[in-house]
Amino acid sequence: MRLIEEIILLLLNEESGYLEQVAGWNLSCVLAGAVLADLDLESRIDTAHETLKLDDSTPVGDDLLDPVLATIVRDPEPRSVSYWVEKIAITSDEILDQALERLVENGILDHAIGGFWSLSRNAANAAYSMSSGESRAKIRRRIVDTILEDDIPDPRDAIIIGLANSCDAFRFLLQPEDYEASRERIELFSMLDRISRSVATAVSATSVRRTIKTATKPIPDISLWKLLRKDSFWQGNMSRITADLYRDYGPVFAIKAPFSKKRIFVIAGNKANIWVNRRGRMYLRSKDYISGLEEALGVSRSLPGMDGAEHYRMRKAQHTAFTKSRLNERLDELLHEVRVGLDSWKEGDVLIARDAIRSLMARQVTQLSVSLDLSDYMDDILSYKNRMLITHVQKALPKFFLKTPKMAAKGRRIDQVYAMIRNTHTPGQRENKPRDLIDDLLSLHASDPQYFPETDHKFPMIMAFVASMYMGTALAFAVFEMYSDPELLQRVRKEAEALFANGEPGPEDFTDEAMDTTHRLILEALRVYPSVPVQMRNVMNPCVVEGYEIPLGSRIIMAMTAVHYLEENYPDPLTFDIDRHLPGREETKKHGAFGTYGLGTHTCLGARVVEYQMAINLMMIAYHFDLEVMPSSYPIKINPFPTCTPRKSLKLLVKSKRPVFSSDRAVDDRAESDQQAVAITS
Repeated sequence: MRLIEEIILLLLNEESGYLEQVAGWNLSCVLAGAVLADLDLESRIDTAHETLKLDDSTPVGDDLLDPVLATIVRDPEPRSVSYWVEKIAITSDEILDQALERLVENGILDHAIGGFWSLSRNAANAAYSMSSGESRAKIRRRIVDTILEDDIPDPRDAIIIGLANSCDAFRFLLQPEDYEASRERIELFSMLDRISRSVATAVSATSVRRTIKTATKPIPDISLWKLLRKDSFWQGNMSRITADLYRDYGPVFAIKAPFSKKRIFVIAGNKANIWVNRRGRMYLRSKDYISGLEEALGVSRSLPGMDGAEHYRMRKAQHTAFTKSRLNERLDELLHEVRVGLDSWKEGDVLIARDAIRSLMARQVTQLSVSLDLSDYMDDILSYKNRMLITHVQKALPKFFLKTPKMAAKGRRIDQVYAMIRNTHTPGQRENKPRDLIDDLLSLHASDPQYFPETDHKFPMIMAFVASMYMGTALAFAVFEMYSDPELLQRVRKEAEALFANGEPGPEDFTDEAMDTTHRLILEALRVYPSVPVQMRNVMNPCVVEGYEIPLGSRIIMAMTAVHYLEENYPDPLTFDIDRHLPGREETKKHGAFGTYGLGTHTCLGARVVEYQMAINLMMIAYHFDLEVMPSSYPIKINPFPTCTPRKSLKLLVKSKRPVFSSDRAVDDRAESDQQAVAITS
């Protein structure tokens, strides 16, 4: 294990899922210093003097160290250690990412969606032996014990202490009284080793110099009138609009409303997406823009409005509910719910694509999440949710538009649903039932009612409706593309025939190979038609994005899906091409090139499982139905507010239908339990 890996494990905070929040540039210098120290220990360089000396240019055979060694070899001029610390620190983000990935690959850390890391439960069996690699707890205990006891540290630990001290990490690693009592000892240990002395001095010097404010580029302003003149604006495709603006104005620009001095800043492009993923947690906050939505629902906190450690803890509590393994445990139930929903589509019906497929998804998503079929409530709740977004998040309408008699009645439907969910999740009602999201949330409440009080239960308990809306929208676009291309339809149908022609498939049948075409179609639909093309944040700490300084307190629009329409990421981006996702191309895997699920710590928690569930639905639709897009040769139209959806003008004619159930009739064996739930509520 290299020094940089030990530093990472030392600084890992499992409450927040990331490193202790030490000063960003100081951490960059420390990571650079750790790599230089390892090269010194490998006898490739000598840092004993003010000028760094190259002793041996032979590669170490380590992908963390060799790129830095190669950089030093290419620059034979005499340079100070401080120079090299500062030069390497500029690339510290890449070094950090690589070190974190290696810790995951070797079984020391686990990586969760959203950029969170935690100590692996199998760390004891990791690829690193315990003699050379230790758990975070053991490394911390070793370093802390060295400081608090009378022992003299070995040279390697002296380096670690010196580096950790350079970024003031012991404020987090020690109790306040221990930190104050040990400061002199820490400073002494930091100067014991020649590597520690030179690198720590370099870290200190470059950190001081880095605080000097550098000039930033002026941020271009775009008036609303310029925006209105864009053809893409009238097409409703927000991803395309922001891609056009990115090409015209660069990665950071500001939109000004007429007769107002207020500016809303937009960031777009691959590098901006990468910056949010790596650094956003330190500069951006979601609480400000989501607070109005929380207020409208009568809750004090919600997962979208949380940041930092409390957000990570809530994600962990809900993580299992959004895994493929949990869905596979209830696969029979999922397939049944899909069949019940599809059985309502009759030959000769003309379906509004968006509404029909949202209803299909609502039934199964709510059943799996809250163990109730709440599809009858979907229209009212989604209507109320959309009005909340428009009034409290986008602020496009005055707040009283949420309080009209019609909207108030729809708001009361949320209270009815909440009561139904709570009344059907008592210990007696849940006996011998498969675990769902509500069970996980109630367990969190029981374990820590202060952290997750009953006043905050309503928001996550109705999130299944929001999830079903986004999934239904994405699936509607995928169905449109599939039935608009006969060849593509046949490819998906061929996969469906193999899975469904000989009885109900099990989890072992839904392999990557068995779903290859269908999955790639889903991915391309998510690229071309992302339901949430932008997200909002507030700047909580001054930040510089690609050389543009964004003021403290500003509202930011993260146009994370603008990259979907950039030629450098996706050649001919307007073409729907599922082969983009073939091995060897895999264009969505380019760094920063795919933003469908959001960015940074608020990346969609169920990103992996939704593709799986949508693919199952798409194959079952292809297998059972011959649909016709109406009108024929329909040019897709998008409604961009409050999220991107197909317009109601997109319709599907059910030309023919293969029996959904073997008996050619739907038997909803859950109707009785749902009626009981309503009776309990009444």
